[in-house]
Amino acid sequence: MSRKNFLTVLGAGLFSLSPYFYLKDQKMAKPPEKEGMVLADLHAHPRHESYDKILKMLSWGITGLTETGIYNGVTYQDVLNYPGVREVDRGILAEVTYRGNKGYVIKSQEVLEGKLGPHILAVGCGINIDGILDPRKVVEEIHKQGGLAIPTHPYVTPTGEWPIKYRIITKQEERIVRELCLMVDELETHNSQNINLFPFFLDMRQANRMAKKLAEEYGFKGVATSDTHSRLEQVKISGIYVPEDNISFEALKHYIKNGLFERYEQYVSRLSFLMGHFVG
Repeated sequence: MSRKNFLTVLGAGLFSLSPYFYLKDQKMAKPPEKEGMVLADLHAHPRHESYDKILKMLSWGITGLTETGIYNGVTYQDVLNYPGVREVDRGILAEVTYRGNKGYVIKSQEVLEGKLGPHILAVGCGINIDGILDPRKVVEEIHKQGGLAIPTHPYVTPTGEWPIKYRIITKQEERIVRELCLMVDELETHNSQNINLFPFFLDMRQANRMAKKLAEEYGFKGVATSDTHSRLEQVKISGIYVPEDNISFEALKHYIKNGLFERYEQYVSRLSFLMGHFVG
């Protein structure tokens, strides 16, 4: 084969593979183990799968199984009926044992999901919170139940339109977020779904950068979450490392409120994002 023909074939091959490399732009590797620490992903909406797949996913780290009013994903209550699951804190935290591995699940809820305005993660509340409440009332209710209140993706809100589902909030909407910063326990500063889906057009990573600046301003350390949408491979690709010597909700609350954690950040790939948001 001549050099010209070889370069033509090579160019055609690379061109045919370009969509794959474009969509598979992130490795989404399992976070590394850290001695004396365990990774917690407090904000995840995984889909229903077989017991084996769900238990394998849950049998390491701490997973916040996050209920909403619009996703029919795996919930804390669902998992209590699985084999090898034992409650540690009644109604909010359980231990999962599967094939010799041990992990934990915690009950969480993304309140106001699907609505304009701030979404608030309620971690460790035994009773679900009304999704039509004012955001400030939501935080008050979370604290009444002894839970953690964490605004999720604070600079992103739904558009209510397809296919561009989300947008950066306005300055007027930011005022409510800032008011909440005086009430909440932490702030989500890295959301793995805030990706660069369309370069030069819709780079949502800026929302994470803005959230980090806001956290610094209000004295928060900032947590990372996967915000898993359906796809099991997304669960715990981001999270926070917390000490593993005392796994209870009160201990977790103490670690988070006092900044005794380390953030671990990754983004989902474009392919996983599209499959999670549009296919399921």
